Amino acid sequence: MSSLKMILGGALLLGTAAAGGAGMPMMALAPASTALAASGTLRDPQGAAQGTVTLRQMGMGVQVSVEARGLKPGQHGMHVHEFGRCTPGVDAATNTVVAFGGAGGHFDPGKTGNHDSPAAPNMVGHGGDLPMLSVGADGVGRATFMTDKASLTGMDGVLNRSLVIHAQPDDYKSDPSGLTGARERCAVLTRTNYATRDYVLPGVQDFPEGVAYDARKGVVYTGSAQNGTIYAVNAASGAVSKFSEGGALGRASALGLKVDAQGRLWIAGGAQGTVSVLSPDGAPVAVLETPKSPNAYINDLTPAADSNVYVTDSSRPAIYRVTPDLKISEWLNLAGTPIRYGPGINLNGVVATPDGRYLLAVQLNTGDLWRIDLRSKAIRRVMGGLNNGDGMLLDGRTLYVSRNKDGIISKVMLGADYASGQVMAEEPVTGLRFPTTLSAIGGDLIVPQGQLDKLQGGTPETPFRLTRFPKF
Repeated sequence: MSSLKMILGGALLLGTAAAGGAGMPMMALAPASTALAASGTLRDPQGAAQGTVTLRQMGMGVQVSVEARGLKPGQHGMHVHEFGRCTPGVDAATNTVVAFGGAGGHFDPGKTGNHDSPAAPNMVGHGGDLPMLSVGADGVGRATFMTDKASLTGMDGVLNRSLVIHAQPDDYKSDPSGLTGARERCAVLTRTNYATRDYVLPGVQDFPEGVAYDARKGVVYTGSAQNGTIYAVNAASGAVSKFSEGGALGRASALGLKVDAQGRLWIAGGAQGTVSVLSPDGAPVAVLETPKSPNAYINDLTPAADSNVYVTDSSRPAIYRVTPDLKISEWLNLAGTPIRYGPGINLNGVVATPDGRYLLAVQLNTGDLWRIDLRSKAIRRVMGGLNNGDGMLLDGRTLYVSRNKDGIISKVMLGADYASGQVMAEEPVTGLRFPTTLSAIGGDLIVPQGQLDKLQGGTPETPFRLTRFPKF
């Protein structure tokens, strides 16, 4: 249940966020140095600074402090809006261009479509519904309060969204915004003291899913879940080029990606049930087909020390293997094993241990991590609690798991035999939008903000991007 608590006192004093740009040199990013916090500058429609907002994670809730200037005395509606853009844009309620319309509608993680009280749970009303701001005769409004409707991490995360103050009081019932009128102040909520770098993709329908880094070329590859296009991104300059056109040889979707020791790019083909292999210059090497099925969903793959490539299918209970001569076949039928397939996405991300003994695979719909012996095919449950686990990266005995719907990266410390694990940290970076897979660039990680939850409907944040951040 959501709760709201007012707190007396002044605004929090926080630092300024550091962010890398497209011209950033090739070097590791500095890790965060402070507790999870965010801040933003409130601006009027002319762009002048008119106050500040600060947020600090405190347990399961967030402490919010607001100071706004130059407003009419009285009560003003205040909300978190969906997008981190304090720009003019179309207000969906009136279909007209308004100040700060680029911020979109109210943040609504529960997809309720209902404006409600700031104490209503997020499955009942908008997660962005906040208390009103009371402005004095001097035109200054100040408020400090606790809320568990918002968070700086997870599905309720408000990082890289906007806080908007409106002209009128909020009735806390009228959709879509409580009759609060014009948008008068806006601040983008940016994490403090945390450096990231974004690589921006050119397509408005890219929905990037896979990511792989070729250290020899200094190139990051990513692929579109929507159309199968593969992009090559220069990790130093950020320059993006089209490496392979979508639809080539039937590749209508690109999910998990890996680069092998020969510099070839391997691509999981999703519902087409295929694995594609491209040469280092992008020429097609092979398209490998699994048995025809309406339920195929080839999701991820990994090269192993035995020179084979192992492939997960999220719908059919099987693991496939590609041998060095590029022949694909079912390697392990999971029927009757401890891995039980159910509705939704099952086995997803897969990695091979460097000792050549095991595969580790995460089951998205159950949150279970599994160890599979490459010699005996014995299966052991390593741990649970990794719900919505998508792509993975194994760094020694540290496993990073991208948890798409949760908007976080989990850091798992594995036991010496990979048979046990414990979550050590959960990292939201600067506000991840359905993060999918992971790769490493030296001391950094890189993840596509895939937004696959918007693939069949909804409005994705564009441009699509890959986000690079320090290992933690």
